[in-house]
Amino acid sequence: MSYSQMVDWMFNLERFGIKFGLDNMREFSKRIGDPHLGFRSVHVTGTNGKGSVCTFVSEMLRQHGLKVGLYTSPHLVDFRERIKVDGRMIPQRDVVRLGDELRTHMEDMASQGKEKQLTFFEFTTGLAFRYFRDMKVDYVVAEVGMGGRLDATNIIQPDVTAITRIGLEHTDYLGKTLLEIAGEKAGIIKRGCDVVTCERDPEVLRLFQDTCLGHGCDLAKLGEHFDVSNVSQSMSGTRFDYSGRRDLPGLKTSLLGGYQAENAAAAIAAVERLDQKGVNVTDEEVRKALRAARWPGRLDVVSRGPMLMFDGSHNPDGARTTAKTLEALRMTPLTFVLGCMKDKDAKGIVDALAPHADWIVVTQVDNKRALEAEALGEIVRQGYKGPMSVVADSGKAIERALADCRGKGVCVIGSLYLVGEAIQWRRVMEKADRERTHKV
Repeated sequence: MSYSQMVDWMFNLERFGIKFGLDNMREFSKRIGDPHLGFRSVHVTGTNGKGSVCTFVSEMLRQHGLKVGLYTSPHLVDFRERIKVDGRMIPQRDVVRLGDELRTHMEDMASQGKEKQLTFFEFTTGLAFRYFRDMKVDYVVAEVGMGGRLDATNIIQPDVTAITRIGLEHTDYLGKTLLEIAGEKAGIIKRGCDVVTCERDPEVLRLFQDTCLGHGCDLAKLGEHFDVSNVSQSMSGTRFDYSGRRDLPGLKTSLLGGYQAENAAAAIAAVERLDQKGVNVTDEEVRKALRAARWPGRLDVVSRGPMLMFDGSHNPDGARTTAKTLEALRMTPLTFVLGCMKDKDAKGIVDALAPHADWIVVTQVDNKRALEAEALGEIVRQGYKGPMSVVADSGKAIERALADCRGKGVCVIGSLYLVGEAIQWRRVMEKADRERTHKV
């Protein structure tokens, strides 16, 4: 089986949907040698900012000289983005090798009944953990796929757990209220781990505190046990001061948005709690890691003439944060190229973006879960009184927006899947430009 065939086969597992529960994951893991017992870990959940926190923690541990596995989802262009060791994606040959081996175990489980059938995320989590063990990593930084309590990643026993801010998401699976969702997220808290959080809601914090008390864990809260101050943002990045178990003035990351200061603070606080586990990351290693961290597709400026940004915000909280950041950077009003998935709160996203838009170009991701462009267009018409266009093909939508750019630039937003298509579109355009230049 080739790499592309293996990836197609794995994605075909999505037909089995989403199944919550750890019994199948534990059995699958046991069959493949319980690879998660072969490394130490940091586990990260929340609604927005999980990937940024994972990236910051991974970079800090790498700067300290450790071999680090990073497991995140979803990917933007290539499946291998999900599984990295020291910043390098898993090689195609290893995806095929491990996929072939693990497939045998999966099929044997499925033969015992449909309730034993693994989902896409369960299978790929097992593949990632086996790869990390084979590569003899020191630490794995793992992002929860959905929720936490019953997520496939939750078989690990982390040294530290980080929980970013909680918002309404996946309400069909995680609950209808913030507290219900927070309860699912808190499910990654286990005896023996330290916990850090960026959450500020008093009721959610009480839930986290009670969960930590029940497991004998210490809870470190933003604004109480660690904090950021003097946050400033520009188109070149974010600057801030950190205070916690150490004081670090004048920190800088190239990631845009004042909220990245909080994400970085959570990562620093998490790493500080590894001191008692024998991992003493220095101040300079923290500074280098923040400067080196990259997280594509998240308020990512890909061109300045005209201004073109890709942002994967896919829920109202994320869209509001992006809009506030763009306003603070004096980048509004601007043109939004908007595409959403069916299971997202498209109306909430539109309501967050509408006050900052000069023009909205509605489009559609080439994915069976995508919200149709015409249906999204109707939602936009109800919540936005400015000019709007519907261009179903995402590449053509971006081209239309750039050709008739209104405001101070173009922001592609609403879905990480849309950002992935935008990245691929841009690569095709750049290749065509190079070929035209070469011919001239």
